[in-house]
Amino acid sequence: MPLRRHALALLLALAASSAASAAISVASDTPLNADAQRLVDSVAEAIMQSDRGDTLGAMIVFERVLADPALSQVPADARQDAWVAAGMTALKSGQQADAERYLRTALAARDDDPRAVYLLGRLQVQQQKPRDAALSLARSLQLTDRFNDDIDVDLIGYLLHQLKDDPATRRTLLQALFDRKWQNKGTEPARLWRSLATLQAEAGEQDRLADTIARIDDPVQLIALRSDKRFDRVVDRASPRFDPALAARRHTDALRVAALLRPEEGVLPVRMADTLLMTGDNAAVIAMTDSIAASVQAQDPTAQRTYEGADNLAWLLSYRAGAQRRLGEMDAALATQTQALRFHDSDAPNTVQHLLLAGWQMSLQRPQQGLDTLAVLPAELGFWEFGRHWLRLIAFRQLDDRTQGDAARDWLLGHPDDADLILLDVLLEENRMHEAAARLIAKLRAPEERGDALVSLQNYRTLPSLPGDAVRDQRWRQLKQRADVRAAVQAVGRIERVDLFGSNPTR
Repeated sequence: MPLRRHALALLLALAASSAASAAISVASDTPLNADAQRLVDSVAEAIMQSDRGDTLGAMIVFERVLADPALSQVPADARQDAWVAAGMTALKSGQQADAERYLRTALAARDDDPRAVYLLGRLQVQQQKPRDAALSLARSLQLTDRFNDDIDVDLIGYLLHQLKDDPATRRTLLQALFDRKWQNKGTEPARLWRSLATLQAEAGEQDRLADTIARIDDPVQLIALRSDKRFDRVVDRASPRFDPALAARRHTDALRVAALLRPEEGVLPVRMADTLLMTGDNAAVIAMTDSIAASVQAQDPTAQRTYEGADNLAWLLSYRAGAQRRLGEMDAALATQTQALRFHDSDAPNTVQHLLLAGWQMSLQRPQQGLDTLAVLPAELGFWEFGRHWLRLIAFRQLDDRTQGDAARDWLLGHPDDADLILLDVLLEENRMHEAAARLIAKLRAPEERGDALVSLQNYRTLPSLPGDAVRDQRWRQLKQRADVRAAVQAVGRIERVDLFGSNPTR
């Protein structure tokens, strides 16, 4: 996970002056001899070289300066800055061993230097040492809030996934983020705070739950809290504060204001459209995306559009398609979703949007169209590989191709960690109801999977199933009514009526 472009200025923050000679934080009244001044000037130039992108040239300078015997004549603060700057530059240039050596030297001199601690955490991410990275990042957050804007939700998500079997370290990292009032692009990361609340409840930290839950106002996360008996002492289900439908309206209003204040954050309208679909305000989604759709319609319909932020536009088109589908305009929805394929932040095909279109084609029982949509995707999809195999399973079942359908099913069942999000549906598709019940019950009994399982089980507003989904949706409803599933729910939570659409609008 690369450091962001602005990180150098953020991390070093060595002096108020922009002059290169002031880049090392030496007090103005500190007399320097010629050798010390020469080294200070060299480090300042190396920092500027690194900032211009010449990390190789900068590393040559750093190596020479930091090996110079005269370095001992440079004031301690300036030496510290030099070690940190060298570590930063080595990290940017991919020289992990040098980066660790420089940063460890800086920390040996001053173990509470937040810059060195933070950079070491980023290095440990690259070294695939998730526990060390999480603890270093948590420590840097405990020391300062200056890196809040440089920590992104993808990094945190990666670490939490890697540490799924280490709840104590996950709790330490999340608590550090929470205490520093960290936000994801200006909005509360409610999913993370719900994870923190779950970890606190499991660790017996009941005294912290109220503060954590006070910062959760996302409708989906409130559904999780309401339905889970672990939070009954804190969550007043009769209060408007914990009403998911009211929270969705509050959430929409907050996102609308945030989008006006920070128009450069293209993800905010995306989140707003998502929430509007939850409330069933399809007309509002259509209205907010009308100008985008008109602009896209006027472009070459075959041209690929690749630029930073294009993913957000693709998602807005996808949510517009969702609104059209809910309004009964299926042909228009398919056309809009097809347009969404063209927009992506990178040159590769937009994997998620292709999977969404193929999914609709399977739902409409157009398996060959779905396979054609999947055919343009690269051979390796990483995280989304499970999505391709799931859709191939559906397509080949509809085509009555048992051999290829079984191959897709066997891949999914053989990769339970990779396919975790879809395995229950695989079992429903295969009509393996006892196994499906056992899997759902296991999730209800697992402390950190319980919340998502309970969210999926609530009674939401629904749309009629599309023909390719109808049998599977009916089996889902049968699964919810099984005595063993109901008993498992009753032991840990509850099922309520929710005046919103769920993530799957036909369930």
